[in-house]
Amino acid sequence: MPLTSFSLLAAFGAGLLSFLSPCVVPLVPGYLSYLADTSLVEVSGRPAARWRVSRHALWFVLGSVVFVTLLGVLAAVLGAALATYQQVLERVGGLLLILFGIALTGWVPLPGLSGDYRVRMKPGRSVWWRSGLIGLMFGAGWSACSTPILAAILVLTAARSLTPLQAVLLMLAFGLGQGVPFLAAGILVDRAGQFLRRIGRVTSVLTVIGGVTLILIGFFLVTGLFSTAG
Repeated sequence: MPLTSFSLLAAFGAGLLSFLSPCVVPLVPGYLSYLADTSLVEVSGRPAARWRVSRHALWFVLGSVVFVTLLGVLAAVLGAALATYQQVLERVGGLLLILFGIALTGWVPLPGLSGDYRVRMKPGRSVWWRSGLIGLMFGAGWSACSTPILAAILVLTAARSLTPLQAVLLMLAFGLGQGVPFLAAGILVDRAGQFLRRIGRVTSVLTVIGGVTLILIGFFLVTGLFSTAG
């Protein structure tokens, strides 16, 4: 399956939607403070402190991008191994996308999909590798309104038989969509809090739109319309 610029743009948008989910946006200031081991109030008017927060935000994003990219490669390898059963894989993948979409909207609570399961880390010294490691573990965390989006991208990667290289490009786009706004929040840390509070007013609506989109894509996969359109 060819990887189009629209696919990359859609993956970037999915990553952005994942960042803007109501499970993630409120946590961003706390993550930035935790990574740099400083109060965000103390950053205002202190260029050195702001640079420290930005640097740790960058390492966090790099760690997260590496993790989701590896997941994409694994999904592509799995899809290639099951290429003989691509039609079955698409139908199963479609059903999974419908479930992920339902979980994302929050209309119907689904056990195992509608909860938050995050990796906890004890406080420690603020060093670059620790921020990268936390980024890796953040990618492995489970959030009721962000992980279904990542899972949907992985399902499509496997179901549409992408090559490992295509999967890397797709997941890089997703990771950048998720990571660029986080990095921007780190760079503009003294203004990020107010901006994120404003965004928080519309995150629930965006999440519902994303959930409905997943349900529709899942329906297209289950009915075979996705392959016809491709």
